[in-house]
Amino acid sequence: MAAKSDPKSDAPSAEFAGLDPELQAQLPNFELFFRTFGFKRVHGRIFGLLVLSGQPLSSREIADTLDLSTGATSTTLHDLAEWGAIDSDFDSSRRCHLHRPVGNTLSIVATVFRRREQVVFRKFRHAAQSTLEYIVERYGAKDPRVFTLRSIISSCEIAEAVMQLVFSSVERALGDSESMLAKAVNAALKVGLAVPARLAGPDAKTRAQLASRVLGKLDEESRSARRREERE
Repeated sequence: MAAKSDPKSDAPSAEFAGLDPELQAQLPNFELFFRTFGFKRVHGRIFGLLVLSGQPLSSREIADTLDLSTGATSTTLHDLAEWGAIDSDFDSSRRCHLHRPVGNTLSIVATVFRRREQVVFRKFRHAAQSTLEYIVERYGAKDPRVFTLRSIISSCEIAEAVMQLVFSSVERALGDSESMLAKAVNAALKVGLAVPARLAGPDAKTRAQLASRVLGKLDEESRSARRREERE
């Protein structure tokens, strides 16, 4: 895992005292979320710990807190770094690397979806290509399965190209504070943060109200942008 020098490494970093029981109880939610997208439970567990700990953690602290082996911890941290989910800095006072979750989770979502979905389509396309070659050699190019397999291959190629275009555009737009998408996302986040505590419950009505406000704000941003373009 690539390491980088931490300009704040001269400041002593406190040892991790452990999670509150209430926060510890939330780790299975991170596990379930990560498993939904094809990761292992341990990926979600370590990422959840880094999010909830409130401070950067060393590999040893992570392993001890979650009762994991050194090897499993190291491998998982490497995976999370590869997916852009965590950063690692060297702490000179403790003489070890400390790990923290990436603050911009939108970039994580874009990276994960682009890479993982492309892998799925690429594997399926390669499988279809191998099957097509077998059928053509064994049964000839006029076999009715040839047309369907060629269609599958073309569809996968188109899907890969579209995903690459969309996610690359999203990442560029999020990196530009003046882009319409970045402004719309920021506006949506402000709406979410402005929701009163009494509306922050988990019931369906609350979620619908919040979604309505967010979508309304996004629509307002979109219409304002179109009006500016028309005037120009």
